[in-house]
Amino acid sequence: MQNKVGNVVPSEKLVHGLVEELSSLEEKVKKFTVELTAEERKATTKMRTGGEPIARLVGDLAEANGVTLPKISVEGMRADLLLIERMKPLQAALDDLSQRVADTILQAQSEAWWAATAYYTTLSRMAAADAKLERSLKPAVEFFAIGRRKKTAEQPADKKPVELPADRKPVEQPAAPVNGDL
Repeated sequence: MQNKVGNVVPSEKLVHGLVEELSSLEEKVKKFTVELTAEERKATTKMRTGGEPIARLVGDLAEANGVTLPKISVEGMRADLLLIERMKPLQAALDDLSQRVADTILQAQSEAWWAATAYYTTLSRMAAADAKLERSLKPAVEFFAIGRRKKTAEQPADKKPVELPADRKPVEQPAAPVNGDL
């Protein structure tokens, strides 16, 4: 596996500083942003994709034809449309940053887990001849035992499970590449 991350690890101090910068940015945008609950998000009226120009058109037509509605204003709608326009570049930048951080974490997890499974495979084979190693490795053995399981759904009535002869045992696949494959 190619090592794409992990060669440059930021210091805790640097990460703390970046988190403080993001917190400062959050404080700056609080003046013109809201934080909705899950229920509020679900209850919002959702604008269709490409709806901004249509909303502008409807506002222009309502104003040109003297249409007014109680507790709803064209000016308020235009302010909302302007807010959308101004917030989209900020959202795009934050989305890009968030995706980059998420991708880095995912890649680091992948690389670390790949290495851990390779070492585990080797250590578990060595443990067969080393009781101390076997005891030390027990938490890892138990953790790996929690992994994927065979489906427990019942077999259809017309199909019987395949039974192996007593002298044959299923072959287990290694959890990671063996030394020659690294």
